Amino acid sequence: MKNLKFFFIFLFLLSCGYSPIYQTEQNSNFKFDKITFEGDKKIGRSIIRGIERLKNNQSTNVYDVNLITSKRDSIATKDKKGNVSTYKLIIEVDINLKNKNNDKTFSKKFLKELTYNSMNNKFELNQYKLTEEKNMISQILQDMNIFFGIIRNDL
Repeated sequence: MKNLKFFFIFLFLLSCGYSPIYQTEQNSNFKFDKITFEGDKKIGRSIIRGIERLKNNQSTNVYDVNLITSKRDSIATKDKKGNVSTYKLIIEVDINLKNKNNDKTFSKKFLKELTYNSMNNKFELNQYKLTEEKNMISQILQDMNIFFGIIRNDL
């Protein structure tokens, strides 16, 4: 009886059909010919690295990609003494895709905002800001992956 339970649990786990949501390397239908970007270099390079992982070199859909990236870090609030208490970080990425086969164009703006508290230790504040910036770029790449899926269904 005990072996039978393990057998059914094992059978259930093998047949659950798990596959990652954001992984599209196998079924990607894009080939990027020319990728250009303007604006913040660090964000642009990170986005380009993420986009290049999605391309499929055997695809017949060839796109030119133009990215416009920007990062704004501003003071959100101050306390009574005039010291900064919270900051606001905004990362914006505009993507323009142009299909080289049929001259169809697609555009989308991705925007992520974060408000965070100030810290006494400026090194820790900077490290926290860099970590959150990477997380926001990762979220934008996930949103782009979904956008590419929508475009793939539109073709």
